[in-house]
Amino acid sequence: MKPAMRSTLESLNDLVSDISSETFCPEVFRKTGVFVVRNAVPLDVVDAWQSEWKVFYAQVLQKGRDVNRANPVSLNEQLPEGLAHMYREPVFANTLKPLMGDHIALYNHRFVIKDALSSNKVFLHQDSCYHAGNVNKCSVFVPLSIANKDNGSLTFHLGSHKLGVLGDAGEINPASFDVQWPTVTPELSPGDFIIMDSRLWHESGPNTSGIDRVMADMIIQPADDPTGQELISGEWQTDIFYSPKNLTRHFVNSRILKIVRYEKELAQLRAEALQVISQNDE
Repeated sequence: MKPAMRSTLESLNDLVSDISSETFCPEVFRKTGVFVVRNAVPLDVVDAWQSEWKVFYAQVLQKGRDVNRANPVSLNEQLPEGLAHMYREPVFANTLKPLMGDHIALYNHRFVIKDALSSNKVFLHQDSCYHAGNVNKCSVFVPLSIANKDNGSLTFHLGSHKLGVLGDAGEINPASFDVQWPTVTPELSPGDFIIMDSRLWHESGPNTSGIDRVMADMIIQPADDPTGQELISGEWQTDIFYSPKNLTRHFVNSRILKIVRYEKELAQLRAEALQVISQNDE
């Protein structure tokens, strides 16, 4: 390993204890790609969110949910009003202003949960390769339950965001790189939240405790990005917009469209093969 890289890793290891505080530190975040802000959301706000989640769970999710086969932890059901607009709570934009300036917008808001229907691990990946628009985006993870290793809390590979977007999407093989980044799995309580650079490698283990891990995932970006969905702070810094939803409609041909076409062709070939086998058996 080159001396400069060894020095970088040593510096990152020294910062492990500094990524968690009641006061956000932009300098630590820029070096590590992640920061845990403790006891940041007012208790009355957390209580209201938790109460709304309990009602939502009892009325909707307890009966079962529409599990996303491609990403089982991502909640598909329509959120009630308060949970659907958690990102409007001023603490999030105010915390991010040292990174993004006064003008801040929403890219996406959803819930990611580890329950009985999505208890397995989530593979090592980065989010930027799944996004449209500019790369200066952050995920803000806001737990409404405890989150720890036993129920599938997030693990972050500190400093890996410095490699940028890797050029493809999917499970990352960390052994293919010369450097092995230090990892942390913060324990979270309601009232805490995590800020993560969207380029940072992260994963989560299985939920082995049976205690649901309930977490909002709001992706926030500067207000000059044309994919902004809602202004959170300041003023729009662009007059050009497009929706990041259903991005394949913008392409005549693409990697994703090719995969979809190949899967359809493969399914057709399988169906024809089964029909031939069935006819031969007769």
